[in-house]
Amino acid sequence: MRPKVSVVVPVYNLEFYIERCLASLANQTCKDIEVLVINDGGTDDSQLIIEEFVAQYPGMFRSFVKPNGGHGAACNYGIDRANGEYIIIVDGDDFLDEDAIEFMYDKAQKTGADLLIGNLRYYFTDHTAQFKPIPLDSERELNDADRDLLYRNWATPCGRIYHRSIFEDPDVRLLPGILFADANFVPKSYLVAKKIYYVDKELYNYDNTRPTQSMKQTDKRILNIVPALNDMLAFYRKKGAFETKRKQLMWYVGMHCVAWIRRVQTLVGYPKLKALREIFAVADGNFGSDWLKTGIIWDVFGVNVHRAIKIARMFQYAPITLCWRFVGVCRRVDGRIERVLGLPLRGYKWFKRGLRSRLGALP
Repeated sequence: MRPKVSVVVPVYNLEFYIERCLASLANQTCKDIEVLVINDGGTDDSQLIIEEFVAQYPGMFRSFVKPNGGHGAACNYGIDRANGEYIIIVDGDDFLDEDAIEFMYDKAQKTGADLLIGNLRYYFTDHTAQFKPIPLDSERELNDADRDLLYRNWATPCGRIYHRSIFEDPDVRLLPGILFADANFVPKSYLVAKKIYYVDKELYNYDNTRPTQSMKQTDKRILNIVPALNDMLAFYRKKGAFETKRKQLMWYVGMHCVAWIRRVQTLVGYPKLKALREIFAVADGNFGSDWLKTGIIWDVFGVNVHRAIKIARMFQYAPITLCWRFVGVCRRVDGRIERVLGLPLRGYKWFKRGLRSRLGALP
């Protein structure tokens, strides 16, 4: 007989965090669960702690050790071995409130949702904050307009419960071997889910204090976002949904591209130029200049002229100065800065031409 819920826990060198995570799962009010702990080739003492929980809760915890393949590969390893009617992903440095699984399971059962989404509670060094994956103030089944909002917000596979049918398609997995596999997987789940239900409740505790989290990486691996987005777009094309979801995908991809511009500023010289070009190639190659017409740059950074100028100055490799071309003409109205003209696409054309003249053909 299937357990109600399978909990997949990817672990890599989390000896100072994994006990808290597993204890939160062992203490769940819902006891009909299995916990699959995937040690992704770690080299610290995490496995010793994992084995203690397996010994103490032999009917609940299952331990797996595999060669290092990254967060996505570890999640997929657990998903492929899960027996539960529903599946939850909990990163090994995070934890759940004791009633979280029971609440998610019961709500999914009552609503018939194959994807149930809740809020996250972020833990920082000096405070906590709520993260909402969709700007709604009450729980409900998401209609088409609500679903569109999902593509305009950052997301994680965590804080959600998935019916196992979501994973019947082998392409609905986290892209292995890269950082930012979340950006690849989450839109896939939106497409295949027949019924998505949102609850305005914090279901997941996200530890944002670790200095080595992928969101804080500043090396060249930040370019992993490029294959992550390209693979996701290929999935939509394969399913015949690219054109019908073009506007939503344009926002999602553009949002990531604009945000990643800030991250590549940690690189210098040729790697920085190459990164800028590769990131823009994702949006340009799939949507042309249409993605800029949406005003994504303003939406991501807020209607704030100072921020916009700072971002515009990052485009310093064009043959002409584009700061004010990108910012457009602004005025202050009742204390707010509003855009009067659209983003100047002519200036953007010169920016791309400048990159090509400096880089030539990329290797």
